[in-house]
Amino acid sequence: MEQRAIRKRSAQADLRGFDEIETAMESISPVDRESILSFMKSAEFENICYEVAIAACMPGDPAPHLLKLTETFEISLRRYAGIEEGNTKVIAEAIFAEITAISWREVNRHQKESGIKKRGMTPEIITAHIASAARNAQIHRKLSNLAEIDQFSLRLSQQCARIHGQIRPAQTESGTRVPFEDLYVHPVLTVGQNDDDRDAFDSARDLLRQVNRLVVLGDPGGGKTTLALKLTLDVARGLGTGAALQAPLRVVLRDYATHYKSDQTSLVEYLEKQCRADYATSAPEGAIEYLLLNGRAVVIFDGLDELTDTSLRVAVVDAVEAFTHSYPTTPILVTSRRVGYDMAPLDENLFVVSNLAPFNPSQQRKYVKKWFAHVKATSNKERMAERFITESSHAQDLTANPLMLGLMCALYRGEGYIPRNRPDLYRRCSEFLFERWDASRGISIAQPFERGIQFAMFSLALSMLQNSGESVGMTERELVRYTSNYLFGQQYEDRDTADAAAEAFVRYCRGRAWVLTDVGTNPGGERIYSFTHRTFLEYFSARQLVRDSGDVISLYGKLRSHLMNESWDVTAQLAVQFLDERLSDAANEIVKLALGDAQEMVEFKSRAALVSFCARLLEFVTLRPVVVREIVSALYELTISNPLSETAPESVPSSTAWSGLCMCASETRAVANDALLNSFNASEGGYDEAQYVISLAGQVPRNASPEVRRFWAEQDIENARSIPLLDLARQDPRAAAAAVLFGLLDATEAIEWHGTSIMLRCDISPALATARTHNVVSELTHPRVRWNLDDKERIAGEVVDALIASPTPWMEGRQPFVTFYTQLSEVPNYAACQLLSWMLGREGNTGIDESADISGFGLHGMFVHVAKARTSEEFDKSSISQYRSHFTPAFSEFLDRWCLREISLSTATSNLDATMARE
Repeated sequence: MEQRAIRKRSAQADLRGFDEIETAMESISPVDRESILSFMKSAEFENICYEVAIAACMPGDPAPHLLKLTETFEISLRRYAGIEEGNTKVIAEAIFAEITAISWREVNRHQKESGIKKRGMTPEIITAHIASAARNAQIHRKLSNLAEIDQFSLRLSQQCARIHGQIRPAQTESGTRVPFEDLYVHPVLTVGQNDDDRDAFDSARDLLRQVNRLVVLGDPGGGKTTLALKLTLDVARGLGTGAALQAPLRVVLRDYATHYKSDQTSLVEYLEKQCRADYATSAPEGAIEYLLLNGRAVVIFDGLDELTDTSLRVAVVDAVEAFTHSYPTTPILVTSRRVGYDMAPLDENLFVVSNLAPFNPSQQRKYVKKWFAHVKATSNKERMAERFITESSHAQDLTANPLMLGLMCALYRGEGYIPRNRPDLYRRCSEFLFERWDASRGISIAQPFERGIQFAMFSLALSMLQNSGESVGMTERELVRYTSNYLFGQQYEDRDTADAAAEAFVRYCRGRAWVLTDVGTNPGGERIYSFTHRTFLEYFSARQLVRDSGDVISLYGKLRSHLMNESWDVTAQLAVQFLDERLSDAANEIVKLALGDAQEMVEFKSRAALVSFCARLLEFVTLRPVVVREIVSALYELTISNPLSETAPESVPSSTAWSGLCMCASETRAVANDALLNSFNASEGGYDEAQYVISLAGQVPRNASPEVRRFWAEQDIENARSIPLLDLARQDPRAAAAAVLFGLLDATEAIEWHGTSIMLRCDISPALATARTHNVVSELTHPRVRWNLDDKERIAGEVVDALIASPTPWMEGRQPFVTFYTQLSEVPNYAACQLLSWMLGREGNTGIDESADISGFGLHGMFVHVAKARTSEEFDKSSISQYRSHFTPAFSEFLDRWCLREISLSTATSNLDATMARE
């Protein structure tokens, strides 16, 4: 309906050209004309154009919305140009009519282009835009000029650029600041679930330009806050999401939550307080509201995951969503940890969710070289960087984390070696930071980091973690009191000595930004301090949990509720590892307790959380084979008993559980696979169950080693051969599609059984947390290691030959998966699959309407040439002759017939498709 409305409005849009505008502007001076041009380069003008484009998407009458926009446009134009009201009205009407016509035609064109899926204009979103336009018209009527607001916006941006232009690496001595660009490495942001159905961006700003509302999910220490600061800095320096200047408004959500909980402070009120307190820039009355309503601000909400109190997080999520509805044209970025985000996610109709990918080897190398080149007191910088890169190759999973990579760089510079496992690495890093860094720099301290103080830090961390739902940290007075209470009787006999040691320790930590950092103030104005990096809060907490727990039952009792609500994921993993080092078989016993608990639970969500934790633990702890079998059996049973559904997507264990299973120790991989096969055979299930047995290669994390990827790819093939996949293929077309890809079934025979649409099904692998998977044709466009290692080219040839020999159309409706390529394969059968996938997508995107614009249909020039051949009135075979060498003669002949429109690969299935095609 939305697309239909857009087409109608685009067809009715009247492009009058410059004549009418020139007539309206005849009496305007050259100076005023330049003022009008200046307005048309402003954020206000850009925002109005965006709202006009939104109006094209409304299924109802856009006239009321346009009326408010026209009023706002006229007031803004008058304010910028300073010309008489009568003349302004005539000019505004002429320009606004032209803007509307151009915008609506552009929206219609962009409907046909590829890229990140555009969310529909739901009634709720449309209502928000109409309400926003009305409020904006009111605020424009109240403002006589924008001088104060302009000055405030400029001053705020300048302050942000000064404050955030340099960073203090957490791995270095207090006081060392490095220009942001000297250390920053662009991360990769991905949107989409499958490896081959994923858009990648190296800039949050570029992605935010496309989607306007973005959630960035990442792992602890993965660079979420650094990315948020980079966007803040970019916007402050004039590199925002629009063409005009914008001001950055960054909110640390843990700080806001304190104010919200104490007095229900709104986000706008908090932003006003923050500008005054943090940036020494007071906002004029209504300035924040004006910036938000007129596209002159970018808002960054950092650290949603740090609100561990579920009810408080839900309240803050509601506040963020209400803010989003109030300012529908304001670009918004939210950062959060990946684990636990689903407990209180933001509305998927408002926000696009992206994932912050771990550093790849190239990014790691770049960061290491920058670190050693720009952090002080490093001799032989290039040589040391190269040695570090070589010697840390065994810890690829850890060096993929930016925080851990920086700490490892500092540790390597100080100690000359890299610890071999995660707990030892955390231990060494913490000892290095707390005990040895100052000494290595020749700095003496009043109180050494003695053993008792170390244990006090462990206890302090656990206390903060346990109370993180109620507060974001402790005041200096609370820190001293807590530390003194711990030391009194533990290490010191008298209170005065304990107080003195506690005060010295708190001063020591407070003065080092890599230990404790100021995170805001309480209602009484006292500074609140918390751990700078949650990773170390979790590490120290895990150490204290194990010190407090004398045995397995005690530790599990402390972890149980947190495992079920997934709030202490890293802490729990580390605690289990630490206890396993101290007590033989501790990890195995804890897993048995968790699995036994899960078996008795009725509530699925808690049961799934326990099983998922056990599966993910396999990546970090080597368990007994019998326990590995129990985990695999529990995970398999849990997954197949609750298939993915649109009504309850949370009823499926996270794909991270299956990823953890794939990352188990090398000596237990074969055991895990055998247990999975046994579980399937015992279930006597159909393809719904079998697909998990032959899809493990698709669950291997992206940072896994090639050896791990090869193992599971080969196991998928072996499993496909050992289960009755061919028997299932006769009954289930999904099984037949998988059998073709594994080289177990001839494509012609599969088509005889189930028809040509079998090659275009998108449900041949388990969904888990993935929205969809690829079909046979698209899978063969990227011959991946998962499928038959020897016969992929032969299989691709059989599929192409079988399809082009079959009557068309091959499928009904739209092809949901479309891939565009920068390079054509030199293998004819792979190249044919590339083009077939594109042809199906071409028809799917435009229905059976072949008269639409053909730009943007692929990254390779071949796609444009083929599209032109398909849409031209007289097909000239020579127009695509340069690409014929990529294909077999039979496929070239088939392509000619498609370009001549003698055949169509798909057919519309609804009256709506047909109506849209006619229009």
